[in-house]
Amino acid sequence: MINMTRIVNVDALDVDDLTRAEIEGRKQVKEIVEYMQENVEGFENSYLVTTGPQIGIRESRRIMGEYVLTADDVLECRKFDDAIASCSYMIDIHNPTGAGTEKVILPKGQWYDIPYRCLLPKDFDNLLVAGRCISSTHEAHSSLRIQPTCYAMGQAAGMAAALSVDKGIHPKALNTEELRSNLLKENCFIRESISSS
Repeated sequence: MINMTRIVNVDALDVDDLTRAEIEGRKQVKEIVEYMQENVEGFENSYLVTTGPQIGIRESRRIMGEYVLTADDVLECRKFDDAIASCSYMIDIHNPTGAGTEKVILPKGQWYDIPYRCLLPKDFDNLLVAGRCISSTHEAHSSLRIQPTCYAMGQAAGMAAALSVDKGIHPKALNTEELRSNLLKENCFIRESISSS
């Protein structure tokens, strides 16, 4: 698997931009395959098996939640009483308008928590959000957007929804200690470092 394409200056909410991005992404894949075959030892006889089914959107809309996770939360490895997931992946900002990547690695063996409040939209009582659209800044998002962390948030949101339905309450009224206890029992929340490599 090779993860090398980059398409910039795309509005993820504009269908024309997304179409242009699809075309550009496929063009870049072809160029990467040819480059690898011609320049990387061992790839001479390689061939393309498949690509992603559509362009991957790194970032677009996010909710404004009961709490907004910030770069300071990430870099200071903050822990929260209502944590439902932990992450130690670096801040990894791919310049949305051009070349370059900003990376800031967390201290070895450290992590930050994602509070349940980031999954709760500020103006809605009966809604939970998980994944790359939770309440966070651009910088914090660049760390938490990775798949394992999104899986953990999805598990927490699903469990919170089930507990809320069982109790006949809105997700905002849910006792986060009970949610965390259930996540721990199911081995879905382990408060420890996840490798940044």
